Amino acid sequence: IKLVVLPENLSVLFVDDDRILRKLFSRSVAKAAPTWKIQEAANGETALRLVDMETYDLIFMDQYMASTEKQLLGTDTVRALRAKGFKNKICGLSANDLEQSFINAGADCFILKPIPCEREALEGVLHEIVCSSD
Repeated sequence: IKLVVLPENLSVLFVDDDRILRKLFSRSVAKAAPTWKIQEAANGETALRLVDMETYDLIFMDQYMASTEKQLLGTDTVRALRAKGFKNKICGLSANDLEQSFINAGADCFILKPIPCEREALEGVLHEIVCSSD
């Protein structure tokens, strides 16, 4: 068994319109990386506001966020974050294979949903994202 060592004290923003998914992700990551600080946003607009107030080491960005008003897509939000000068890691998320769209928008990596909730699998995924070289 390969021991996965995750960095301590990472600040993570998880952007997804699905509240249940956000809670599930936060709880799963809290088990895999208890020292990480996790914040949630329901849409890209909120994520862009939060980035002005907080420093995040890693942002998970869902692609499709439903809402009553016109919402930024995940890829639009990634472009906007990069345009604002956000330099840290952004990981795209979607149930559809949108890896190329996210990478083209400026994301560092992409995960196909659902994100594994099982601790070892999640640790592996997080390790791959955080420790992959730029």
